[in-house]
Amino acid sequence: MPDLVDMLWFARKEAGLRYPKAAASRLAQKGELIRLKQGLYLRSGLEHNTYALGSAANRLYGPSYISFVWALRFYGLIPEDVPHVTSATFAKGRSKRFDTAAGGFFYHDVPSAAYPLSLTFLGDGEQQFLVASPEKALCDELYLKPQVRALKEIPALLFEDMRIDEERFFALDRALLCSLAPVYRNTTLHTLIRFLEKEKT
Repeated sequence: MPDLVDMLWFARKEAGLRYPKAAASRLAQKGELIRLKQGLYLRSGLEHNTYALGSAANRLYGPSYISFVWALRFYGLIPEDVPHVTSATFAKGRSKRFDTAAGGFFYHDVPSAAYPLSLTFLGDGEQQFLVASPEKALCDELYLKPQVRALKEIPALLFEDMRIDEERFFALDRALLCSLAPVYRNTTLHTLIRFLEKEKT
């Protein structure tokens, strides 16, 4: 059985199966599948598998990619475990949330112009997922924060409020951050660029 199971899989596996939804429901009741939404299931035992959850998040609602705090934790930029998988979308108009037995999946819009930039696939096979680079995940997360105009407020936001690891932050690709940030047309990200330029001197 694959990691992610949908009705198409049942149709291919058992040609002529008249009631694939019922078959999936029976497997879910037996504990072999975890229902994510109607027609999409995760194989039991994978609810704590980072790569399986990333792949599930991509399939659950889209187009989307893994980002925000879940990606920051994945890259080791923040110390705390994140209880839900966070993903970026565009032009949806509102945030979306799925609460499942495998955990929560949250989706937030980013600007359409920023959406396709600096993304990569991680993992392989069924456990491959689309994720933002560390720099892009940071920009996405800052885009959601209240507007920060004062340069002196950036360190407090990054290293106290968000608990970004300072050493890892300064190891990020500054050129990439400075190329990504303006695309969001966001005050906080503009202030971040000024902060990075000041740190160079």
